[in-house]
Amino acid sequence: MKDYYYEFEQDSIYCYPDSFVLKNKLNITDGDLLEEAERNITALRILALRKNPPAGVMDFRYLRRLHKEIFGDIYTWAGEVRNVNINKGTMFCSHLFITQQAEYIFGRLKKENYLRKCSEEKMPLRLSYYLSEINALHPFREGNGRTQRLFIEILAERAGYEVDFSNVTAEEMIQASADSFLMKYEKMDKIMFRIVKKTPQK
Repeated sequence: MKDYYYEFEQDSIYCYPDSFVLKNKLNITDGDLLEEAERNITALRILALRKNPPAGVMDFRYLRRLHKEIFGDIYTWAGEVRNVNINKGTMFCSHLFITQQAEYIFGRLKKENYLRKCSEEKMPLRLSYYLSEINALHPFREGNGRTQRLFIEILAERAGYEVDFSNVTAEEMIQASADSFLMKYEKMDKIMFRIVKKTPQK
């Protein structure tokens, strides 16, 4: 599943002058062409990362590392925390508080031992919670959805579970994410119960 459509705001830091197109290493100034190139490049990067996930503690630095490896061929700021505010109907975390909020979210994940001892019944609920919170954080200017889904897949895999986002539609994710902004996790929980499975024992 690709990222659901994103209402970009024009800004002088990330966009070309008088344009909504993000500045990129490919020097593409057409939005549709950039989207196509980005989709093709990141699909290959994500596939490689799924096959060989990076080692390391699953903290905020790890999330940033994933983003850099996925988008590093396209954006100079890949892996860096955004320094503008963005929204999609609801305002994501203010860029001024991203690091502070990340410390809370990933600190809580650490206290839960990265879900390695989470019960099978609770696993979908905890993955739902962390996906929702990381989405609300939205630490990057672009590419948050793909990065956070890969993070959740790796997090689950280390705990002995599989997550298959291919069976989730963009509309489902939009609605679930919108509700989770209001700390209503029922729709996200429902999605995760459907797509999270315990890894078969070999």
